[in-house]
Amino acid sequence: MSDGKIMIVEDDPIMADTIASMLELYGYDTVIFHDAQKAVDAIPVEKPGLMMLDLNLPGGMTGIDICRRVKADPQTVETPVIIASADDTPETIAEAKAAGVARYLVKPIGLDDLERAIAATLSEQRGST
Repeated sequence: MSDGKIMIVEDDPIMADTIASMLELYGYDTVIFHDAQKAVDAIPVEKPGLMMLDLNLPGGMTGIDICRRVKADPQTVETPVIIASADDTPETIAEAKAAGVARYLVKPIGLDDLERAIAATLSEQRGST
């Protein structure tokens, strides 16, 4: 797709591979990282069009921390971020939204619902640029 790669940052390899495989069936290009720091280090190289982050990640950062870094960098500030987590506490969701997350999805997420959320987020991003 013309929206760039979707960077999936998910510590569960089976979950990450499943998400990537399904999104690729919808026509998206994906790249997977299982470690937060490695994902952050790869952003300038991968130039994702959207980031899909798990909340709890190895590497010393959460998905919210990664979002804050993305939104603080002038080169990536426009990159939309979706967080997917089983943590549905209002405080966590509010913290994620305050950090600049476009959508916060509560796991388990149906793959069709995930694709709709990604398509809507990318559409909104195109409309704001």
